[in-house]
Amino acid sequence: MYQNKEIDKIFLPILIKKDGNTDPTFKNILEDHPDAIILDLFSSQKKELFKIKNPKKRLSSEELNSLYNDWQVDKDTDTEGIWVYYPWSKRLIHILDKDEFIQLRTSRNQYKISPEEQLSLFDKQIGIIGLSVGHAVAISIATERICGKLKLADFDTIELSNLNRLKTGIHNIGLNKCIVTAREIAEIDPFLEIECYQEGITNGNMANFLTSSGKLDILIDECDDLEIKIFCREMAKEMKIPVVMETSDRGMLDVERFDLDNNRPILHGFLDGIPPEKFKNISPQDRLPLTLKIIDIMKGSNRGRASLLEVGQTITTWPQLASAVTLGGGVVTDVCRRILLNQFTDSGRYYVDLEELIGNKVRLVSTTTPVNLGAAFEYKHAIRIADSLPYTTTAAISPTDEDIRQIVDAGSHAPSSGNDQPWKWLFKNGRLHLFHDRFRSFSFANHNNMAANIGLGAAYENVVLKSKQLGFNVKSELFPLGLQSDLSAVIDFSAKEDTDSDVVFAPDLVDQIYTRSTNRNKGLPVSLSTSEYTTLQNAAESVAGAKLHYITDKEKIMEFGKVIGECDLIMMLNPHGHHDFFERDIKWTDDENKNSNDGINASALGNAPAQLAALAMMRDKKIAETLRKIGGGNLLVDNTQQSVNNSSCLALLTVPESTQKNFFLGGMAVQRLWLRAEQLGFAIQPMLSPLFLFSRLSSSGGLLSDEIDKLEDLRRRFRSITNLGENLSEIFLFRISKAGENTMHTKRLPLNEILLMVNDKI
Repeated sequence: MYQNKEIDKIFLPILIKKDGNTDPTFKNILEDHPDAIILDLFSSQKKELFKIKNPKKRLSSEELNSLYNDWQVDKDTDTEGIWVYYPWSKRLIHILDKDEFIQLRTSRNQYKISPEEQLSLFDKQIGIIGLSVGHAVAISIATERICGKLKLADFDTIELSNLNRLKTGIHNIGLNKCIVTAREIAEIDPFLEIECYQEGITNGNMANFLTSSGKLDILIDECDDLEIKIFCREMAKEMKIPVVMETSDRGMLDVERFDLDNNRPILHGFLDGIPPEKFKNISPQDRLPLTLKIIDIMKGSNRGRASLLEVGQTITTWPQLASAVTLGGGVVTDVCRRILLNQFTDSGRYYVDLEELIGNKVRLVSTTTPVNLGAAFEYKHAIRIADSLPYTTTAAISPTDEDIRQIVDAGSHAPSSGNDQPWKWLFKNGRLHLFHDRFRSFSFANHNNMAANIGLGAAYENVVLKSKQLGFNVKSELFPLGLQSDLSAVIDFSAKEDTDSDVVFAPDLVDQIYTRSTNRNKGLPVSLSTSEYTTLQNAAESVAGAKLHYITDKEKIMEFGKVIGECDLIMMLNPHGHHDFFERDIKWTDDENKNSNDGINASALGNAPAQLAALAMMRDKKIAETLRKIGGGNLLVDNTQQSVNNSSCLALLTVPESTQKNFFLGGMAVQRLWLRAEQLGFAIQPMLSPLFLFSRLSSSGGLLSDEIDKLEDLRRRFRSITNLGENLSEIFLFRISKAGENTMHTKRLPLNEILLMVNDKI
């Protein structure tokens, strides 16, 4: 008996076999819905059935009409076949009965599917979890009719944004996806059995979904929930049910034949080694790394990988296109049919990548990778320079070889951009010469040798501190051959006090040279006391011309965090900057770190797993290029901003003007301040990308046009926060925090690579 139910929850049609014109169900429908649309399609379908049963003869319309008229003699055609009522559309349709309807509807499957195979498929059950991609899969399976029953599970409702890939109408917005899918299937084939789990799949109903009314023959996973994705496989494996999944990115298809190999690991072992408890109540920071492992992200499409980094940033969920979803529906249906017919027995991961199958025959080759055209440092040339310098016969003394090794070792522990260590030392004629090794400082950060000279100045500061600790007073010349020379400093040693000494000696800081580090841990925003501010300022400003500025206002710090984060992203996505960071500076594996004495260990970056996973994707130049084009990568901006927000304060070191000598002096000030800060228990992290990038704006060297526009705006924002005069040049920006001890120190080049001692004297 037909009853009026809440229409939004109805997904099954009402099948009516009329026994006569007074059938009560038929009558009640018409009485309750006088506006129902009645369509009698029985005669046209019956005639088409006659046609397929006579394939050798091309029957005309007249011949089909004659066959039909002969058949209907002594029959009440109104009671033949089945009447189907669709409550959601108020359509009452007269069609063939079940057997003839299915025979006719699947007739064009022959002989891609033989009649015997088709008949065997009618006994199969398939379950689908997730009805976005799953909607296309379900419709394709139903249309091809490769099973007799479908189970559908999804708690979500149709939204307008779903209609970029779901082939349904706007009238279905707000309805549960199971309901919409089931209705569309019923309108194709009202005899296909459908069961809906409108609450979605949970730990509580998973077993019922897999086994009620008989065990599923195939489980199709198209859900977004990682916990359910893992749990459904664990149960399917236990019950020996094969699992199929399609991701609609590069046509990636997973087949896991737990029915044939019950010992195979779920998801092809991509999650091996991860503790099982990590798969329950997955934390937000673990979600992205797990997703990347599951889909083996490095094999994803460029746009897919770039888009994944934008989930939760500029987009709310993984993007999918109608073309890819439609393709996926067909691929899954094909594979499932062959599994059910025992024509396909393998497990594996497969790609149906249309861009690869149908692409340009000639691939464009990127020419943006920077090439270091500089020559390697030659000590022969350095010796000639040292010998050309005027030699004074003052009461100088010559440190021993061991003294020099200790002094230069201290110098080598100075900070440098990307830990490139751009120094070479020559001890000759009783003097120590500091040279700039340009070959080692070829980087995007080192515009106008700004980064290199800051590092050289810091190394010089360490050398003088150590020299004084060993009992030597020093007198130095900085850039004695001019600013364009590779010779940065010449140090003379003396055993007597020299009032012209270049350094304010602080013996208590020497031990800090060897423990100083860049501490990238998030830290705590513990306020500095007035005396601590003053101590750090005095340390920096003890170098002539250096000026230290503090930023303590929380709103300004937050705004600074945005500027720094956006500059970090520009540095990483610029072709030259990308090469430096990903290929030159960062050592991503234990082997890379073990076999190198420069650069930075990736584990020292202080990033959460999600950020490290994002960086691993961005290492691909094509992904970086895609992110730059779409304005993506904001996950890394957020990471920088969070670090900055956890600062006690930000500090900015300025010098009077942008010259190489002032950068060098600034490096000395940086080192004095850094050593003193660590002695006070504070962590220092340089945040230099804005300064390195802003220095390029005057010449636009190495910048892309869109980067210039962004940087001009960022420069204005930066200047509005600092409110500094135009006559000051910013050379060092850093955050100060209480971050605890940093146990990860960067490695150093061995002394025999950076020091040459020639003991002959003039």
